[in-house]
Parts: sequence; structure tokens; C-alpha cells
Amino acid sequence: MQILLWVIAAWAATVALLPIVIRFAWRIGALDVPGEARRIHQTSVPRVGGLAFFIVFVAVSFLCGAVSGWLRFAIAGAAIVFTIGFADDLVGLPAWLKFFFQAVAAAFSVGGMQSGTWIGAFAAFFWILLLTNAHNLIDGMDGLFAGTAIAESLALAISYVFLGLSPFLPLLLAATCAGFYHYNRSPARIFAGDCGSGSVGFLLGTLSIPLFTGQSWGFSFLAPIFIMAYPIADVATTILRRSIRRHPLFLADRGHLHHLLFDLGLSSRVAGRILIGVSASFSMLGVLFLRLEFAPYAAVVCLLCIAVLLFARHAVMAWSWRGKVGKRVDFYRKI
Repeated sequence: MQILLWVIAAWAATVALLPIVIRFAWRIGALDVPGEARRIHQTSVPRVGGLAFFIVFVAVSFLCGAVSGWLRFAIAGAAIVFTIGFADDLVGLPAWLKFFFQAVAAAFSVGGMQSGTWIGAFAAFFWILLLTNAHNLIDGMDGLFAGTAIAESLALAISYVFLGLSPFLPLLLAATCAGFYHYNRSPARIFAGDCGSGSVGFLLGTLSIPLFTGQSWGFSFLAPIFIMAYPIADVATTILRRSIRRHPLFLADRGHLHHLLFDLGLSSRVAGRILIGVSASFSMLGVLFLRLEFAPYAAVVCLLCIAVLLFARHAVMAWSWRGKVGKRVDFYRKI
């Protein structure tokens, strides 16, 4: 009951704080201005929403005494990512500089985990860095980042229960993201910004490490990979696309999965909900992989998800080529 009260309080505090952050962002000019090809929104939108939910998350974590041991290193690392992201939201920073500080934060957090072997430490370092940037990439459509983070956090909370761990921090993260979603859903009144998407991605990366180390059977390592499947798939296709086209890896473009759905004629509201649903489905699939007795069901659901995705891709492509949307888009080439 106490956990539930803290979680509700965190959600309420985030909802209450965000109007103040919105006014603050307008005053200091921390705005996402339309104009670039990759922008979907048509009007200027504040972009430092992470200032609200990250502060609430950290404050509640310490107030209820949930931060101890390696979690102190995780929170400290997330604070580094938040700070450099906030600076980028205000004045704009070179991509290499942000990546450098993200790497420093990941190394610091991994150092506090005592993973045992240098191979395990490097894998944890790579995993945290991957999810930090993956969640930054999906923060490009109303409600998409927040909805995805909620699904992933809830899946982590359920996984923690299966592993005999306290689900408080994943639930707290889900609550603060849910409070943010109230203002970030279409039409968005504020975006998370680099400070929000980066810090949440970092926290999801660190909080999912126990799912690798607390394996209950041979394939349970697939659980966190499926839980984070959507942002991982997006960053993988981004790296592949930019490498094939010989574009700089850190150069933003309009080729992400949410851009593709939007360019096919779907509204940002519909496209966002589709991708959040996909993310939630794979997150729940990841939870099933944690337990051996659920493995057969997980395999069946996995095959069904793949079949549905392939059918949906074919259906959307056929729809676009019949001219039922405003323009034809070569979906296959863009992916």
C-alpha cells in the first residue's frame, strides 16, 4: 500500500509541476521549432519536459529510501545524462560531446554494479549506452516516447516481481512518465527533450540489468531485449540506413519508424498509438520469456507478432499504392 501511495504521489507531482515547466520553457526559449524536414509538429513546442519528471523521480526515490547500493550510481549516472541533455536543449551541443558524457555516465554506473567480469561490464556499458540513445531517437512524435517508456517500465516492474525484487523504482518511473504523457499526448503541449528522453533511457538501461544477471533458465536473457524491442529496432534500422547511405551516424534525419507511418498518411495520434501498442506487446512478450513455464506461450506469441507485423506492413503498403493516402511512399526502400 505504501508503494502505491508513493507512486500516485509521484504521478500527481509530475502533473502539477509540468505547467510550471511549460511556462519556464517559453520564458527561456527552450522550444522545438518546426522547419526542419524531420519535424512533424506545425507549431513551436517547449522541449524540457524531462525537467519535471526526472526531478520528481529522483526526489521521491530518495524521500522513500529506495536508493541504495548500485542504484546510487545509476541515479548519479542518470543525473549526468540529464544535465548534458538539458544543456543541449538550451543551447545545442555537438553530438560527440553528448555521447562522451553519456559514455562517462554509463561507465560510472557500471563501475558501481560490480558485474564480476570485464566482459559483463562492457556488455552492461554497451546496453546502457544503447538504450540511452535509442529512447532519444523515438522522441519525435506526440506521446510516443512517454507511452513506450510507460509500457517498458511496467514490464520491468512485473519482471522484478518474478525475480523477487522490489518493483518500486520501475513503477515510480512509469508513474512519472504517465504524468508527463498527460501533457505530451497529441496535440503535445511539451516534449521530453534530450534531458528527459536520455535520462529515462539511461534509467531503463540500468534498471533492466538485473534481468540479465538474474536468469532463471537458458533463454531468459531474451526478456530485456524483447521489453526494449521497439527502440532497439529503431536505432538498429537507423544505424543500418545511415551506414548504407554513408550519412553521418549522428546526423538527424526523417527515416525513423514513426516518420514512415506519418508519411504514409497516418496522423501523429494514430501512428503513435500503433507504435506504443507494438512496444507494449513486445514488452509483455519479454516478461513471458523470464519463466520457463511461460516459454511455449512466449514462442507462439512471438510468431504471431511477427506475422501481424508482416501483414500490417503489406497492408499499409498496398493501401498507399492504391492512392488512398495523399502520396505514395516507397516504404521498403526507406526501411
